[in-house]
Formats: sequence, C-alpha cells, structure tokens
Amino acid sequence: MKIDWCSPRKVSWIANAVLFNLCRLIPNRDKRLWVFGGREGEQYDDNSRYLFEYVNTHFADKIHAVWLTKEEKTAERVRKMGYESFTFSSREGKKIERKAGVAIYSHALIDFGLFPLVGGAFIVSLWHGVGFKKCYNDKYSGWALRAKELMDFFFSWTHRDLTIVTSEYVKKQFSGIFGLGPKDLIEIAGQPRNDVFKTNLQKKNVLSRLDIDYNKTIIIYMPTYRGKAMGADAMAKIVNDLYQNKQLDNVLTQKDAIFIVKLHPLTPHIDLPNRKNFMILDYGAVESNQELLGVSDILITDFSSCCVDFALLNRPVIFYMPDKEDFENNSEPLYEELLPIFDLNSCDTPGGLAEKITDSSTIAVDKLNEVFEDESIRGSCYSENVFKVIAREIGI
Repeated sequence: MKIDWCSPRKVSWIANAVLFNLCRLIPNRDKRLWVFGGREGEQYDDNSRYLFEYVNTHFADKIHAVWLTKEEKTAERVRKMGYESFTFSSREGKKIERKAGVAIYSHALIDFGLFPLVGGAFIVSLWHGVGFKKCYNDKYSGWALRAKELMDFFFSWTHRDLTIVTSEYVKKQFSGIFGLGPKDLIEIAGQPRNDVFKTNLQKKNVLSRLDIDYNKTIIIYMPTYRGKAMGADAMAKIVNDLYQNKQLDNVLTQKDAIFIVKLHPLTPHIDLPNRKNFMILDYGAVESNQELLGVSDILITDFSSCCVDFALLNRPVIFYMPDKEDFENNSEPLYEELLPIFDLNSCDTPGGLAEKITDSSTIAVDKLNEVFEDESIRGSCYSENVFKVIAREIGI
C-alpha cells in the first residue's frame, strides 16, 4: 500500500501530534458544550448533522450544541435554521473547540479543521457508513502498517474515545479498520442519519426541490467512486451505456419510472443531457442523500454502503456491477465474506438490469439487515441511542 506523504493530513501530522496532545492539557472542558462536524467541514450533512439536530430539538436546555464548518456560507445556512454555527478558522470557532467537552465527527478529526483543537474532549466517531471496501489499517500491510500504527500512537485523524456501530459484525470490522482493542469503547447504537426514514417523508416535498415528477416510480442508482487506476472516465462509460440502452428505456417507460443517477462526491460531472425518464445528479445537487433514498422505490448500487441504509426500508436492492473484475483488481480490496450478498440479486449488463427492474426483488435485503442491523436497535431512534451512550460515558 503506497502512502501519500504529500497529502495535507500527512504534511500537518507533526504539528498536530504536538498540538492535539497539548490540547489535552486544557483544564475544565465543558462536558455540556458539544461540537459537531462533518464531511471534512465541506457540508452540513451525514450522521453528525442528524445527531446535532436531535440534540438541539430534545436537549437544548441541557446541551450547548455547536456546528463547526469550513465555509462561512455553510455556517450562515445552519444559523438560519435556528442553530449555532461557526467556521473552525474563526476566533469564536477556535475558542469553542478549546472549551468543548465533547466532539462528534462523521469523517475524521479534519471535520474540525486541518489543525483540530479538540484534544482532551470526549471524541465520538459516528463515521459515515458501513460497507464492503477495506480502508485504513485493513488495507495496509507490512512496513506500511507498522509505520501507520507508530504514527497513530502519537496522533491519528481517526482518534476516538467512542465508536458507534450498527451490529456485531461492524464492531469486529471497525476494530480492524481503526486498530481498536478490547478496552476501546464500541457501542451498537445505529446511524443517526437513518432516523430520517422513520419520519413522514413526502415525495412531493423532497422531489419538487429537484424538479423531479413525484408521481413517478423513483429508481435511484448510487454507485461508489472509481479510482484513478480504473480510468478517469470509468463511471462516465457505465452511465453512458445505461443512458443509451433501449431495453432499459422501454422498461422505464412501461413502469412510468424515472432513473436517477446520484453520483458519489469523488466522481466527476458526467456531461449527458437529462431526459424525461433519466436524470444525472452531481453530489452537491442534493441537500440530503437520506431523504432522497427515503422516497425512492428501488435502489441500484454496487459496492456502496448506501445499500445498508436503504435495506432498512425493506425495498428492492439491485447490485449492478458491469466492471466487477476491473473493480476488484484496481480499487480498494473488498471484504470477501460479504461478497455472497451481491450474488443474491446482481447483474452486469444494461439489459440484465432492465430485467431486474421489471421483476424487482428484496432477496438481498434480509441478508443486509441480518449482517448490518443488530436486533437490539431495530426500529429504535438511533440518535437517542447515541445520545444516551454519550451522556452515560461523560456522566450527565
């Protein structure tokens, strides 16, 4: 595994190894002051967003919750929603980081900036999904793994005091990914972003904002990204093949459906004109992925963890993998024990996908829920579960 020593995280590592540990010496952090961040400060989204809103709605009298972000325009948007928010580069943002007793992220400590000041706070990792591709420690080996473990001893971007997971399998998986031991605190509580599925989502409200006919059957295609080794236009070729396929077009017409391609944030824009039954949405075009999933009737994906979320709705999931061999050879390694799940309802050609849509099935859904959703949290409020764990651990 090749390490990119020129990445901003690596370049700033020495400074953070000093700064983060110095911050641990700050006395009297306020355990009722909680800071939240997500998506490296780029967006107001994901698990931390939904827990942030839950805390503000239900415990504003007990918890002072603040959203920290990279851009002032995002902070302004959050403030207009009635919440408190600052940029992490602002004077006020830095002051709050130094005082906060709890820090909650969805991606990494970089959610609080390139030089996070939350060392010494009770740090909670909600993460941004559970999935099939190996990352962090699980994709390193040999000297690279030893080097990473040594660096992590002094400072890790994924440092946490509490790890939130969704099942026993994920608990084991995350232990390997983040190098967690038996003494590390890992709690099965669920992903707060999926609480949105239990709300009264209205197709009209969600889809009208995207200029999508809410009377249609909504088929959403959410593929994961293709790395550089697979070619810059790998995803564009896959989407173009679907766009041009007459059999798929006919099925969409017969089902009175619209096929929505929702691109991964790392996937470049695909320049194809939208038509009546086929639409391409860049990542930033959608305010909430979860709301879009919540009003969709069928999900098509590949190795994206969005299928784990969508399975909670008990609606059809189809795995479309036209480049499976290329992906397995040139992208992140996959967890082999999970590969049989894909065989339950998969296809690899546009025509095969058209047939799967015609006779949609939930055959893969039960297995996804069996592996990724613990019975102890099934049907519960995930935000409430997480809040209770944090409150218990910090003693409030």
